[in-house]
Amino acid sequence: MKVIKRDGRVVDYNKDKILIAIEKANNEVIDEKEKASKEDIKIITNYIEKIDKKRILVEDMQDIIEQKLMEIGK
Repeated sequence: MKVIKRDGRVVDYNKDKILIAIEKANNEVIDEKEKASKEDIKIITNYIEKIDKKRILVEDMQDIIEQKLMEIGK
């Protein structure tokens, strides 16, 4: 899958970038119960990979991640 960045560049999908972004967000959360677990993050990345699009906007990927986090109460 290719990711279309905000500046228009097209890059390969990289699961590690999602993991790092969610972990950085977790570092900003005070209440431990509200942090996404490793399993939560794995479920989210698996969901994105199952979408099986050839191209996705980084904004759309961000929206999906936010939606999935809210669905699990994070």
